[in-house]
Amino acid sequence: MTFIWVAVILLGLLAIIDLTVGVSNDAVNFLNAAIGSRAAKQRIVYWVAASGLIFGVFLSVGMMEVARNGVIYPSSFTFTELMVVFLAVMLTDILLIDGFNTLGFPTSTTVAVVFELLGGAMALTLIKKGQARLDGIEVEHLINSDRAFVILAGILLSIFLAFIVGMIVQFMTRIVFTFNYTRRFKILFAIVGGLAITSIVFMIAKKALGGSVFADDAWFRIVQDYLPELLMGVFAFSTFIFLFLGLSFDIDIPRIVVFVGTFALALSFAANDLVNFIGIPLAAFESFKIFLASGSTMPETFGMDFLSRNILEKNTFMDVVYMIIFALSGVIMILTLFYSKKARGVTETEVYLGRQSVGYERFEPSYLSRIIVRNFLQVHNTVISILPSRMVKALDKRYSRSEAVEGPGTIDGVVYFDTVRASVNLVVASILISIGTYMRFPLSTTFVVFMVAMGTSLADQAWGRESAVYRVSGVLSIIGGWFFTACIAFIGAFILAYALWYGTWIAAILLTALTFYVLLKSRQYYINKQAEKQLLKEDFQADTVNNMEFLVESGNEHIKRNLLEASKVYILGLQGFVDQDLRQLHEARNKAEQLQKHTRNSKSQLFYAYSRLSEEGIDSGQYFIQAFDYLTELVGCLSNITQPLFEHFENQHKGLTESQRDDLHELMDEVSAFFNHLVHVEKEHRFDLINDMAIKQNFLLGFLEQLRKNQIKRIQSGEGRTRISILFLDLLAETKNVLLYSINLLKSHRDFINSSSSGSSSK
Repeated sequence: MTFIWVAVILLGLLAIIDLTVGVSNDAVNFLNAAIGSRAAKQRIVYWVAASGLIFGVFLSVGMMEVARNGVIYPSSFTFTELMVVFLAVMLTDILLIDGFNTLGFPTSTTVAVVFELLGGAMALTLIKKGQARLDGIEVEHLINSDRAFVILAGILLSIFLAFIVGMIVQFMTRIVFTFNYTRRFKILFAIVGGLAITSIVFMIAKKALGGSVFADDAWFRIVQDYLPELLMGVFAFSTFIFLFLGLSFDIDIPRIVVFVGTFALALSFAANDLVNFIGIPLAAFESFKIFLASGSTMPETFGMDFLSRNILEKNTFMDVVYMIIFALSGVIMILTLFYSKKARGVTETEVYLGRQSVGYERFEPSYLSRIIVRNFLQVHNTVISILPSRMVKALDKRYSRSEAVEGPGTIDGVVYFDTVRASVNLVVASILISIGTYMRFPLSTTFVVFMVAMGTSLADQAWGRESAVYRVSGVLSIIGGWFFTACIAFIGAFILAYALWYGTWIAAILLTALTFYVLLKSRQYYINKQAEKQLLKEDFQADTVNNMEFLVESGNEHIKRNLLEASKVYILGLQGFVDQDLRQLHEARNKAEQLQKHTRNSKSQLFYAYSRLSEEGIDSGQYFIQAFDYLTELVGCLSNITQPLFEHFENQHKGLTESQRDDLHELMDEVSAFFNHLVHVEKEHRFDLINDMAIKQNFLLGFLEQLRKNQIKRIQSGEGRTRISILFLDLLAETKNVLLYSINLLKSHRDFINSSSSGSSSK
């Protein structure tokens, strides 16, 4: 009996945690279009979504039965057995979804909870077999395995269907409206906007209201019976309103569609996916109430037949406790929406994969992504060669875009996509979700929304030659993550169910404590990663890079910041090498890799900004390019230093000799002083001290030569070991390159500043 009390209390606590981590991941489903299209300020978008969430939670009652009898057959379990399954599911779900949130990967909470239930139930099935307590009950009487296979089939089909439909619809939409749609197509936009609103209302009627507590009410049946007439009325009314607003006030109609679609998807998410987070704790709470009312004291034999009946939805609005639970769930979801940094990270991943502009790419290209892009380009070139040249020119003209259409810059300066594409994302996703619900075909909202967004990105030529392999690699990684979710959910719940069964309430408390510890660690890890990201973050404003003053200021900031970071990485790596500290070497290697990525990104963005300048920047351009070339080479040397050092100790090779350690201590002192002076010169623009810096550089080069001779003598005397000796000499060689590139960088930056100043003054 102690286990039951502990389980009920822990499930209530875990429900709150699961709600926060779940919303952090699923918020991307209804925020992606509005955030990506910059339909409004972020806080306004959040309030629109929050209003949809608060309405949706009270429509989620009917879906709560899925947690009871949608995947498993509760009548085949006892109370204790089912509580073991429920606890295993909640603990696994929190750890799994939070892991994806930390990585910034969107995944399906529906798939997670379904396969967690299957894993936990399978563990109890094997336990009962081992204890000879099945009493003739077969596995298929415990687990609804047919539904699991149907869900997998639905996932596979929805991935390809959503991507293809999104691509086709966006292609047709762009051909009609082009990128230069502002202040044009008022009548056509009104008609299409009316169709969009009608499809969104259809989704609410089928997806959100269809499984709600109102499904059996007389008024709802009337709505369903006269749904075609109702939709025609919605189309006529919305079309008239859009036409009036467009002609009278020049309103951006797609922007309104984005707002309505964001509200609808948020409502649909709360109505259908809330069960993933609180459905299981609610089922446990109801079971506990019925168990206490029965007067039984033997939970090990208490049957759960009552969970096969819909016992909640009939009494929800009559029970103050349930009303409070749903209201609090809505409040927690809204607070998570506004304050969860991980929710922003997941949304950023999806938005960046679909953005229109070229810039920093988070995902590295894979072998499969290269093959896909290569084959696609071959097919594309074949199709272009077959089509008449006049048609190709016409299509190219429809896809031409002007700078003005791209809109103002965002905080991070990235051009995402316009409200036309955002509207297509929402409407196509709404229609596909509605059709799946109408045909009773299992669909994951995450899969549909994400793949539609990727399909429209491809059709909008967002995946150009410069970014295609990175974007495709990102999409493949996320799709792989979905199937990884199913596997880990099943295995995790399976293992935890075993631990809870044999460890009882002690295991429950310990596993919950471990879960909280992991959450704290993941939060700290995420904060550290975000801090590193913020340190090296780009602060570009697309509408201010058209002047030389801003470019000079940005170039100064990037060079100063990267030089400072490079000096820290160098000293960190050498200190870790001397101390044989693997953790410090790992940190130095990661920082060097991050700095290298950031430098490449800065270089590409600054070059793009430079290309948009007028002829005033031509003379200084060569120095600008030269300075960033030297910076790139300098940062590359850091990777060449830190990577071999880390691998040396990771492979458990022997460390430095005493004499080598003494040499490196002297080297660190000299190079540290050199970098400090270098950063000061760069920061204060004391370019008159470059000659002094060159003298210091020559001294250090001579010192490196002396260290090299010392090492050669040690090798000849047999003191130096072969592997560490080679590594030591390589370190000296790369340090020499660092010194050479740093002075050349300083000189090129001086020439760039002087040339820019003279160009501005002469003008």
